[in-house]
Amino acid sequence: MGQVELEFMNRENPRTGEFKAPPFMPRATTKGLGLERLDGERYLSAEFMKSEWDHIWTKTWQLVTRVDDFEEAGSFHVHQLGKESFLFVRGDDGEIRGFYNVCQHRGNRLCQAESGILDTFTCPFHGWQWNTDGSLKQVAAPELFQQFANGVPVAELGLPEVKVEFWGGWVWFNMDIKACPVREYLGEIGTHLETYEFEEWDLINVQTFEWAGNWKHAVDAFNESYHFAALHPDMIEFGEGHDIPIELWGIHSRMLNFNRTVSEVVEDRETMTPLRAHMMGRNQGGEHGCAAKDVHLLEIRHRRSLENETHLPFRNMNDEQLVHQYHYTFFPNTTFTQTPEGGAVFRYRPHATDPAKCYYDFFIVSRRQPGAAPRRKRPPHLIHVDDGSADYAAAFGDTFDPVFANVLAQDGSNMATIQAGIASDSFKGMILSDQEIRLRHFHKTIDDFIAGRVDTHHLLPSDYYLERKQP
Repeated sequence: MGQVELEFMNRENPRTGEFKAPPFMPRATTKGLGLERLDGERYLSAEFMKSEWDHIWTKTWQLVTRVDDFEEAGSFHVHQLGKESFLFVRGDDGEIRGFYNVCQHRGNRLCQAESGILDTFTCPFHGWQWNTDGSLKQVAAPELFQQFANGVPVAELGLPEVKVEFWGGWVWFNMDIKACPVREYLGEIGTHLETYEFEEWDLINVQTFEWAGNWKHAVDAFNESYHFAALHPDMIEFGEGHDIPIELWGIHSRMLNFNRTVSEVVEDRETMTPLRAHMMGRNQGGEHGCAAKDVHLLEIRHRRSLENETHLPFRNMNDEQLVHQYHYTFFPNTTFTQTPEGGAVFRYRPHATDPAKCYYDFFIVSRRQPGAAPRRKRPPHLIHVDDGSADYAAAFGDTFDPVFANVLAQDGSNMATIQAGIASDSFKGMILSDQEIRLRHFHKTIDDFIAGRVDTHHLLPSDYYLERKQP
């Protein structure tokens, strides 16, 4: 995507005097990370999976669900990550806390529903009970325990707690109680997204897909657009996936997916086909009357002209953000991709025991209209096992465009085949292009965590991998 063609009219934020999200153009130079092959064993090995658990999952911030889901005392949500289950609940004092979802009597899963409202959590096995602040409420028949002859040790039997914080209207947790705050963990790259005012967004749907591939394959798939032309031929008809700007920020990364244009690899970039008209929102800014590849330029001008008349935060955004897809991945497993009016959050979770399986959670979010109450009712959350027959469009119903639902189905179709392929004795390791540098960076970060080279209490500067040139 050429610099001249973009013609972005970036200027200072009139409210803050600077951009919260520095634009991608002109491109920043990313420091080289080597050219060696990426081995396949890391996707197959149970030993490597255990190292990830010990050094990554137990020490990083994890996204749970929206704060809006805890609207009253007793509102709870159960979250599964690997072998562990966690219980998040709003207490009578209004505080949202998180606990290991484990009965301290015999180790049963304490709360076995995904969400709801309860004032007491009762183990269905023997009836032990806990309060919403995690304190022990009742032991069934304590007189039967010689250990409790001098009284029940209430403090000892409380539910073990995890660290809980909030950012962007989301609940986050960390198993490491001494971890740095979540906003510090997300770093400068996290502040970029505060422009979108996520607290004003609603979660309208969330669905989970069980894929027959390692969780890192899922992260890899969504951290590059190099595959668009081959796997997603529709997407290059209304966006660019050939040569997009990519930046590495500390342990995190971002890229810019161009919307409302036509990829440079497509022969006809001028004609406004029905698919392009549908996906470019041709009527939102009036009849554009220009080549399909240039629709984004006119839409940027149109939206900039509305910045003082709309509830959308156009005034606080650079011109790229007005139309294009800002795609941010926070290590290890959360991706935000959005425009001013809506977007999606991807969460990738490992299977409890099998490195050849993972869970892909897809959250659909939209900007709330002024004065509107947060949307509560949404379709039931289901786990869809992709055995080759999963219907992604049906899974999302009318909350997601069928064109994009088909894109997810195409991504899911690769999981089992790539997992099988890397196990072949003939496979010598992945050869990564410059457009796949986010993968190299992601796996380097994994290796750094496992080797103990990352102090999650004191992280590197966010722009550690960048050599930014002044415009």
